Amino acid sequence: MLYQTEGIVLSSVDLGEHDRIVTLLTLQKGLVRAVVRGARKPNSRLAAVTQPFSRADFQLYGRGSSLERVIQVSLLDSHPGIVSDYARVVYASYLAEIVSGLMPEHERNSGVYHLFIAILAGLQEARELWTVARWAELRLLKSAGFMPSLESCLKCGKVPVGTTYFSAPAGGVLCDKCHAKEEGPGILMPVSSGSIKTLSLIAASPNRPNVVARGQVRDEAAKMMREYVAHVLGKRPKSLSLVEKLEDEGA
Repeated sequence: MLYQTEGIVLSSVDLGEHDRIVTLLTLQKGLVRAVVRGARKPNSRLAAVTQPFSRADFQLYGRGSSLERVIQVSLLDSHPGIVSDYARVVYASYLAEIVSGLMPEHERNSGVYHLFIAILAGLQEARELWTVARWAELRLLKSAGFMPSLESCLKCGKVPVGTTYFSAPAGGVLCDKCHAKEEGPGILMPVSSGSIKTLSLIAASPNRPNVVARGQVRDEAAKMMREYVAHVLGKRPKSLSLVEKLEDEGA
């Protein structure tokens, strides 16, 4: 079946001598994997428009299998502000991995598609990439039904006072009293109220928020999200070590 759809290239891998396989987030069919014949040949017209984070109109051919074929492409946006900056590329790759891990193949979700367009715009325009990354993580998790509980204890439902603990397997925070009942070593992380408040403010914003975090709050909030994303996906995203390095350096 031949069909037309707008899509964003999430990632690409080489196939043989001349071809490439791209993972696309499409408006019409959600997550799609497709072969681009001749994309690696010298002077190929398809090479530039099938690079990660390119948004384009795609003509695709599918025969019911998981791997489709790109027939034609018309570029809409190459996001030059991202691809020309190392830190932005790292964050975009990480968030693209989250999308690929959360979304099932061939399941239309226009909300996630437009959200990812907004995420790429944020990465291209914002100076504070840390905030964009936290907002994107939370919005993508919410869209897939994995929003962590941040404002009240998962066990008793009360707003934690004093020491608060975050549990990635449980999916949120626990108060000081309830955390003692949680079993399993290494699954609880003590966090400050400032870290919880910062993530709650970011989570509550439908659009990219103007929130800046520093010091302990910044480190704790980032670690909470890294652990939770890895738990939800069932693995650490490949780009996560690069994100950690950037954030450890204060990016």
